[in-house]
Amino acid sequence: MTRTLVKVLHGRSLNGGVAEGYAMLCPNSIAGWAGVDEKTGTIIERGHVHEGESIKDRILVMSGSKGSVGWSCHFYATKISGTAAAGWILKKIDSRIGVAMVMLGAPAVCDLEEDPFAAVQDNDWVKIDQGTVEIWR
Repeated sequence: MTRTLVKVLHGRSLNGGVAEGYAMLCPNSIAGWAGVDEKTGTIIERGHVHEGESIKDRILVMSGSKGSVGWSCHFYATKISGTAAAGWILKKIDSRIGVAMVMLGAPAVCDLEEDPFAAVQDNDWVKIDQGTVEIWR
């Protein structure tokens, strides 16, 4: 499969490192409690646009967090289970996201120069490298 680089965006790196994978757009986030099966990485939140799909090795494009202050613990549990997302592109950061990023240590970026939901499509191949996001189709 041939991919073409369609866009490069710059933002603020939350964690160093490089991550690559298929994008999973979650404009309404994912709930922590009853949102993701921590053992499989499968989204179990009823009515979620990606219900039944796994976050494992994906690049999550999210608007922010959703739910209680325990939100970060549920995503940390996916790391322990080996089912975590490869990286994160965040439209905005809040305290739950901040805690999750520290706990996960996964490459993440926020404060992009363009709305990530306008730039990235589901299943684009995305590479995060520090504060740079490459989008491939």
